[in-house]
Amino acid sequence: MHAGEAVAEALREEGVERVYSVPGSHIHPIYDGLSRVKSIRFVTCKQEPNVSLMADAYGRLTGKPGVCVVTAGPGCLNSMAGVAQAYGAASPVVHISGAVPLKAAREAFHGVDDPAFVHGMFKKITKWSARVERLSDIPEAMAKAFHLARSGRPGPVHVELPRLSDYSEFILQQEPAVLPEYRPIATEVPGPDARDVDRLAKRLMDTRSPVIAAGKGIVRKGAMGELAELSMKLQAPVIFAQDAIGVIPEAHPFFAGHFQQHRSHPLCAEALKRADLVLAVGMRAGTAEMSELRERAPERDLVLVGFDDAADARYDGEERRVADPKLFLAALLERLGSYQRPREEALIRKLAEGKAAVRASLAAQNEPHKSDKPIYPGLLMDAMNAVLDDHAVVASDVGNCQMWARTFRRIATPESFMQSGVWNAMSYGLPTAIVAKMEFPGRDVVALAGDGAFLMTIGDLPTAVEYGANILMIVLNDGAFGQTFMQQSNLYGHTYGTAFQSPDFAAIARACGAEGIHVTDPKEVEGALRKGIAATRSRPALVEVMAGRHPYPRI
Repeated sequence: MHAGEAVAEALREEGVERVYSVPGSHIHPIYDGLSRVKSIRFVTCKQEPNVSLMADAYGRLTGKPGVCVVTAGPGCLNSMAGVAQAYGAASPVVHISGAVPLKAAREAFHGVDDPAFVHGMFKKITKWSARVERLSDIPEAMAKAFHLARSGRPGPVHVELPRLSDYSEFILQQEPAVLPEYRPIATEVPGPDARDVDRLAKRLMDTRSPVIAAGKGIVRKGAMGELAELSMKLQAPVIFAQDAIGVIPEAHPFFAGHFQQHRSHPLCAEALKRADLVLAVGMRAGTAEMSELRERAPERDLVLVGFDDAADARYDGEERRVADPKLFLAALLERLGSYQRPREEALIRKLAEGKAAVRASLAAQNEPHKSDKPIYPGLLMDAMNAVLDDHAVVASDVGNCQMWARTFRRIATPESFMQSGVWNAMSYGLPTAIVAKMEFPGRDVVALAGDGAFLMTIGDLPTAVEYGANILMIVLNDGAFGQTFMQQSNLYGHTYGTAFQSPDFAAIARACGAEGIHVTDPKEVEGALRKGIAATRSRPALVEVMAGRHPYPRI
């Protein structure tokens, strides 16, 4: 078979269901191979950055590797942001690309002086980057790529396949070859040590006020049920990193909010003040979130079960171990057995009162702005909560919209409020929502973005229409890169280069075949969202909200 057919066979054998791509001459053979694999659904995107963002979203939503294919040079570099984002988010992604020839001349087509420069760049943002040099190596390289993407702490990998010559239609070689049978490599995850589980169980049973700090590893491994059960068994509040919002529902009696520098949930701070042991699960040693947690919890009272491929020098001592979050929580629950801490009525009541107080405070802050034009963002957030049920998916882009939604959004599942994560690449909302609607066609799916972020990703609004991904897109239009506009105002007392003239987004939506709704009156926001949701029964919809610029709400 040819190289493109070898790649297509690997994807079929790995059970890949969907591939996201933008075409290019360096990857024609892969397209040709995939054209004969009927089990794989192909999504042709219009903007290369969205290709990897969609693969990242697929990895997060399904737990299976999201696969994207891009052409050499510009295709690779245009899609780097989504790959780096997947690395930070622990999302399994297999990023496949064409490449310039192995011995390419300087200034080759889609190249620079070093033929392997793209391969070198991807080494820093992936678990593994491979530049395949022989056709016969494709099966082994692809099997390793999928194995590493799934194993341990999941993440992205990069595989590039050089063209035979600058303008050749072939990858690696013109002549077909007989290749070995493709053999997938089983996923490997680090299991918990029974001695560690036993020691920790005894320590937890001896504590008076334990707190569980949950990281995104619990979401990625689908261990939310085990987390909620452990919380009830220990009567322990659950706090979580801001990129793990959704790891426990807001309605759970021991929900205690997220922690982050400067804007932690007030319940989080209260829980940590009373803690005599903090059990952190699903985070990594040496990360910013662990530094933040360590500042709030004394070193001797903080135990970390890390979400990593394996322990390294950062995991020193008995208080830092590495284990798959789901396997660890299951083992700990089994070891605790019939143990049940007496019901902490006073604590449960205090947490419930704290949640109610936060909601009351937000409502009070909205009250003076109910007639504001442009529209106060908090009113939009309230309307979203009123219109969307607990099964709805909300994918928030980066910027002010993210900060408002993080504060207001009612959380029931990890999909209640999806955000980019530590990499924080703008243009996250639309591609993530498209993927979510394809995977969960029976759920309402909303993409939330400011006008600046949406302009970075708008090219794939026609893709949503084309593939029947009937999402509701909500765009906050304030004519600026709002977050940087506000930061400049606060720092310098003036702004520069952060305001711009936005187009008529509702008209653009209609031109793309979607419903377009324009809202200027705060009294019409909820009705516009309901009209948009109704429209998504047949096509995508966009609601453009003319939003004002305001400081973030206080919690």
